[in-house]
Amino acid sequence: MGSTRATIGRRQLGAELRDLRIAAGLSQKDAAEVIESDTSLISRLERGQRSIKMMELDALLRHYGAPADRRAQITELAKAARQRLPRRTYSDNLPGAFRRLSDHEQDAAEICYSDSELIPGLLQTEDYIRAMMRANRAEALGTSQEDADARVAFRLDRQRLLTRENPPHLWFVIGEAALRRPIGSAQILHDQLVHMIDLAERLPHLVVQVAPLSIVDHPLLGGPVQLLRFGGVAADIVQQPTLVGGGVYITDDEDVRFCIRAFDQLRAVALGPADSQKFIRARAEELDDAH
Repeated sequence: MGSTRATIGRRQLGAELRDLRIAAGLSQKDAAEVIESDTSLISRLERGQRSIKMMELDALLRHYGAPADRRAQITELAKAARQRLPRRTYSDNLPGAFRRLSDHEQDAAEICYSDSELIPGLLQTEDYIRAMMRANRAEALGTSQEDADARVAFRLDRQRLLTRENPPHLWFVIGEAALRRPIGSAQILHDQLVHMIDLAERLPHLVVQVAPLSIVDHPLLGGPVQLLRFGGVAADIVQQPTLVGGGVYITDDEDVRFCIRAFDQLRAVALGPADSQKFIRARAEELDDAH
């Protein structure tokens, strides 16, 4: 079976298999021997450039020692990835969706994120994350403290890509409303804004812009949008978070180009990076003076 384009479904499946192989302490050569192939095939599979037969998948999952529930999840993901129906969007509602989003972020060469209402997850402090979880009843109801702590730890671990070696280029455009909405408390928001200023000052590959409420024609109103660009290694994709599930991926080339143009238009009408830092700092000072 030859090399195929790295669709979002195959990319997600490949990332899952790569994570399981590494966790098991196995090499690509070890994996290749299990399904009687060569390492180049395993490499293509983990990059999402090859589909996999269900018998091969079952053999790899057993060799990796994947628990039964994880095997079931990945099997469902593989079935979805094999579908050939043309789709403009891909909804990832299977368990592990946020882990798969993190895998895409780790592989990306450039991440562009727009959010009019909230501070983006990659920039959130631990207190802001916990306050968000308390506010999000859909996630918080029935969640034990142990489970909540695990979710917070995952979100913080996801942020390691900001300071890793050879990080992606990160560009955030944040709405003024997000700088004024006191998630948790005014103190939590103050500390969040200070943290964001610190990141923008310390990390040359990270840019933060503010989209003021005074913008007349905001090209990306209607919800957060994340562009994931892979430097030509794989097709660019767009991820839109949803209240329930792991979000929706836009994969159609024309739709992705439309989102990229809209993000570029938003960058043009937002405050520049230097003015944005001044704006955020002034808002933090307002909160500090208030108490």
